[in-house]
Amino acid sequence: MRGKNISRRGFLKASVVSAVGLQLSRLLPCPFGVDEAAAGVSGSTGGLGGVAYSGWQQLRAQHWTWDRTAKVTHCVDCYPGQCSWTAYVKDNVVIREEQTGHYPQLNPDLPDMNPRGCQKGASFGDAMYGKERLRYPLIRVGERGSGKWKRISWDEALTKVADAIVEAQQTVGPESVVLELGPGNIGIFQMETFMQLGLLQGMTLLDTNGLINDFNIGQYITFGKFHQASSVDDWFNAEVVLIWHKNPIYTRIPSYHFISEARYNGSQIVTIAPDASPSTIHADLYVPVDFGADAALALSMAQVMIAEGLVDEDFVKEQTDLALLVRSDNEKFLRASDMEKGGADNEFYLLDANSGMPAKAPRASLALDGLEAVLDGEAQVTLADGTRVEVRTVFSRLREALNAGYTPEQASKVCKTAPSLIRKLARMIATKRSLIILGWNSAKYYHGDLIERAQSLVLALSGNWGRPGTGSAGWNQSGDAKHLYMARKTLDESEHDRIVAEHSAFIERLRKKDPAISEEMGAIEYERLLGPLTSMVPPIFYWYHHAGYDQVWNKREWGDPAMKRPFEDYMKEAMDKDWWHGVAEPAAGKTPQVLIGIAGSTLRRTRGGLKQLLTNTWPKLKTVVSIDPRMSTTCMYSDLVLPPAWFYEREDFRFHSPSVTYCTYTDRAVDPLGDCITEWEIAQRLSRTIRDRAASRGHEKFHRSRKFSKELLDLLPGPLQALYRLLGDSVHDRIASLVLPGLARHVAVNRSYDEAHELMTKGQSIDHKGYMATFTRWISDQSRLGLYPQDATLDKYKKEGFVRMTGLDPLDPVSLNTSCDIEPDKTIVAMQWHVRDKVPYPTMVHRAQFYIDHDWFLEAGEAMPVHKDHPRVGGDHPLRMTSGHLRWSIHSIWVVNKLIQRTHRGRPGLFINPRDAAERGIADGDLVEVFNDFNEFQVHAITSPGTRPGQVIIYHAWEPYQFPKWKSYDAAIPGMIKYLHLAGGYGHLRYWRWNWQPVQSDRAIAVNMRKAV
Repeated sequence: MRGKNISRRGFLKASVVSAVGLQLSRLLPCPFGVDEAAAGVSGSTGGLGGVAYSGWQQLRAQHWTWDRTAKVTHCVDCYPGQCSWTAYVKDNVVIREEQTGHYPQLNPDLPDMNPRGCQKGASFGDAMYGKERLRYPLIRVGERGSGKWKRISWDEALTKVADAIVEAQQTVGPESVVLELGPGNIGIFQMETFMQLGLLQGMTLLDTNGLINDFNIGQYITFGKFHQASSVDDWFNAEVVLIWHKNPIYTRIPSYHFISEARYNGSQIVTIAPDASPSTIHADLYVPVDFGADAALALSMAQVMIAEGLVDEDFVKEQTDLALLVRSDNEKFLRASDMEKGGADNEFYLLDANSGMPAKAPRASLALDGLEAVLDGEAQVTLADGTRVEVRTVFSRLREALNAGYTPEQASKVCKTAPSLIRKLARMIATKRSLIILGWNSAKYYHGDLIERAQSLVLALSGNWGRPGTGSAGWNQSGDAKHLYMARKTLDESEHDRIVAEHSAFIERLRKKDPAISEEMGAIEYERLLGPLTSMVPPIFYWYHHAGYDQVWNKREWGDPAMKRPFEDYMKEAMDKDWWHGVAEPAAGKTPQVLIGIAGSTLRRTRGGLKQLLTNTWPKLKTVVSIDPRMSTTCMYSDLVLPPAWFYEREDFRFHSPSVTYCTYTDRAVDPLGDCITEWEIAQRLSRTIRDRAASRGHEKFHRSRKFSKELLDLLPGPLQALYRLLGDSVHDRIASLVLPGLARHVAVNRSYDEAHELMTKGQSIDHKGYMATFTRWISDQSRLGLYPQDATLDKYKKEGFVRMTGLDPLDPVSLNTSCDIEPDKTIVAMQWHVRDKVPYPTMVHRAQFYIDHDWFLEAGEAMPVHKDHPRVGGDHPLRMTSGHLRWSIHSIWVVNKLIQRTHRGRPGLFINPRDAAERGIADGDLVEVFNDFNEFQVHAITSPGTRPGQVIIYHAWEPYQFPKWKSYDAAIPGMIKYLHLAGGYGHLRYWRWNWQPVQSDRAIAVNMRKAV
């Protein structure tokens, strides 16, 4: 029963749309004085039980009636997300939303995924119609940051943006147009469309993981990847669950029940953190650890395992480099190039117990092929030049180092964890299936790489990865056919086969040079070698050259005291050795002219950005464009603000992930508000406008300097190499068309505006019909690649809301990083192929690598995992400021909504131990000033005995304009990076999308505080 029709305007006037969608109060009474007839609710109809309703009572009764429903989800980076909801629509308004709760049970011995959702998802309809939602394109009419705007049309707005882009392309170069994509807050289809726009227009695309620092760099050093994420239901299979640098009660609300269910099933839950975090409440064991001292704790556990004979030796010999030999004279791996004239530099040696002699470790498989590797040993070997040198196994060196510095009694003085507790935890992990629920907190410490390398060592010694209920629960975007989507010229079916064939041909070209390359390694090399021509770049060079961070990072007193040289020396060496070929952009001479930000807020997210960017970058930028559904701080400082459609206003997916194993769909439940259009349409229309505006100025093409790297050049036939070396850029496009036919038009040096737009649209009209044609072809590609069943059609997504994964994306190395089968009735177990099938790891030594013999790592004393004290980033101050995701926000982007604010104190707050507060004369609720040598900010204090003495905690997501003077806690974070992560030219220590790049640290920042005047 619908009752009387009312207009959308009348409905919204009569409703309080800021109430939660699941509450009856979503439709409240008309206020006194409002004419009910004018509100469109006059008259009465029969109610339940014959009771007549009218006016506001009728509206309340009709809350339980609707015109239609739609399956939706929330395309924010609320990892792992994939929460399927049902939106209830009346008169083209989403009146409420509910969790669907119909994920199937895969196995009677496993809990299912139901329910998936939280209060954040329940507030989306409220945020959708909230006052903060943008509805029309805006242009700045006052000073940047003044809040003075004028509404304009899309044609006017896109013409302004296009003119700025063409001007930058033709004067400075296309790389002076900088594109920042938010962390998945726009839907994956929208994101990939904008990535393609940036690529085709030659823009500088800043790497998203570099921007947000969700990069487990220590895991990457160890495994050559960090995207090895098992599914969340596999937590249930663990006998020990280590919540380490994670707070899942806050950040994994829809998945936390697997931890509780594991505990009911007999698992032991351990929380390891400096503070008694909220996730401590339901743990069996709380392990306190000092700030950034987790490496000392983990290495001490490793020492106990070795000393007490608790090591899984077979696992260690096969899966890791701990049995490989290292020369004692130069501390480098023993290589075939040492032992044989003309020997390879990428072949390494074990000590074979059968012969007593060094033997080459297999490279194409982890199986030892009859070799009996000595784990703890040494020998004398004769090199090819006749020199006699001593060699020792990595394990032998490690054992000696751990005994010398990391016994529980020694480590306890550093990590502040009791020796007895260290021993208890080590024995527990060594004898049970154990996993680490690892987030991105450790990654945000200056020495977070050392923490993660030490954690991985504990798992290695106990044989705890690649099997159910083990491993480090990181993250993964499981593959969504993005490579097919980006490389397509048209939507023709034949394009699928062409692109797959050309990818395979390139991998075969690689294998001719190295037959031991696995499928995963080949996909990584494909992306790494072509990335400088087609993909993202680390943001550190943009910050270093154009945001003043060179002055910050060169402060030696804020960095590693063991650093032997000034930071700028390491930067210069890295550049001189061309370790960052093609990705060190925009270069110092390419001053950014245009900044386009999409679904993020660079001024809120960039550590120290309010100071560094506004002072150094903003004055250089001629045009700043924000594409965002809400008025963020960056929008406030932009020149143009463009409003995209909301998640319930277009068809899309949340990014695909094996963590939940389902691809979750969001439908176009209602028409977009105001003048909002999809990001896909924004990008397509902008591409067309760029073409037209360039033509009106007489420009047919733009030029971007691109060069083949030495490694890519080496893959070319000899005559082409000679031709390129002789003529360079002038033959770049012709050579690319011969060896990279599918990508030649994408990597062109000289590109016409007509061609760029042709590749952008793929021959489709720029309307909803063209959108859906492209979208459905993308879905079809996913099924053809084997990612989802053949019946995973748009109709099925609309009906069910999700489809379960069936495989990994063979074209996407990030997807292949999971390295496992997707079985219909089992949990997803990352790195299964390595442990079960003996597939090598994508590291230099083809094994999990705990010894890095790069010259810089040797110089830093970090060839093996060690503990280093956290540097005093921010100055010599007594408190350490840490952070994490706010429980009461829509991920890290939206906490201005009134409903969200009513679930807590409704304003930014800083947690402090009552003793520390009392020493400063501070009471709960007082406004305080937090300061260090970099900057300061003001916030209200929240006293909490769960906060460690000497610690202050502020959870993020707050907009800077919600703080006094528009200065958030990021203002006091200098954003230091670790110089060692500029290293390159070594095995897997090379940049590719989302991997191996320096990222800003923001944990344990030195601060002090006082009561604000």
